[in-house]
Amino acid sequence: MAQKGMQDVVYLKNGSIIRGMVIEQVPGVSIKVETADKSVFVYPMDEVEKITKEPAVRSSVANAGIGKGYEGLVQVGYGIGVGLYGEDRAKFNFINGYRFNPHLMTGIGVGVRAYTGSGETTLFVPFFLHVRYTPLDRKISPYLAVDFGTSFNASEDFRTEGIMLNAGLGVSIRTGESTALLLGFGLDLQKHSVYELMRINYRNELVERGVNSSALSFNVGFSF
Repeated sequence: MAQKGMQDVVYLKNGSIIRGMVIEQVPGVSIKVETADKSVFVYPMDEVEKITKEPAVRSSVANAGIGKGYEGLVQVGYGIGVGLYGEDRAKFNFINGYRFNPHLMTGIGVGVRAYTGSGETTLFVPFFLHVRYTPLDRKISPYLAVDFGTSFNASEDFRTEGIMLNAGLGVSIRTGESTALLLGFGLDLQKHSVYELMRINYRNELVERGVNSSALSFNVGFSF
């Protein structure tokens, strides 16, 4: 029987720490741990560095033990244009990255943006750096995320448009040992060219100029 006020602590070789109760152990094969939020995780013994018994730590009650390593992220969303040049847009992102610890992840992303605010659909393909910070190592935690890069206009021979910047916040809900559901809101900014009819030398002419198009977006993602 576990001592009162004590808990089992499993240290994995990838840097993760799982706190809870060892409910099953097959010597040399596997170990099963139940955390305080009733989540159950199974690990091969060759991934375990050591197992100790330590005083219960309240702040780690819901620790699901996501450690460092590869992380992929698939994300979809929709933005509603705001401001003078704001346009509605549907968005899709795929990000390959590296998780340094349960809190910090960074990666390189590519996606598709379908802009519909002008009455016709324009497709952009963004390439960007993704950085996400999750302050709490728990099953449910808020997060902050930033995407920074540039976009190519697929509707006009993939010409380079301008800077793309997305900043958002949301909540991360762990669904497994290394998976999570991400729900968030963000502000999307995209610099691109528009053609406007202007009066020049007593004549109406179409003039190309760069503008900043912004939108408030809702995003749903799955990390693995």
